[in-house]
Amino acid sequence: MPTESQLRETALRQRIRQLIENGRLPVIVPAQLNAGYGSGSICAACGEPITRSQVEYEVEDSASDTRLRFHVSCHLVWQLVTASRA
Repeated sequence: MPTESQLRETALRQRIRQLIENGRLPVIVPAQLNAGYGSGSICAACGEPITRSQVEYEVEDSASDTRLRFHVSCHLVWQLVTASRA
């Protein structure tokens, strides 16, 4: 049973860069991170559902007043891409 996004890391990095360039993902370091079991929400990075058997990370983008949800590994890659842009 998969526990994370099915996208390979290289493809995921590329997708996240495109989402940032298109303004669909912010370049932020979250002030707060919430985690829990998946709610079925769509991951902001890979676009796949976060199932109940997976861990879901939730961060708030205060600039747009939205909540972003990620698989654990997708969140990590997003933060690595964000850090490389700083």
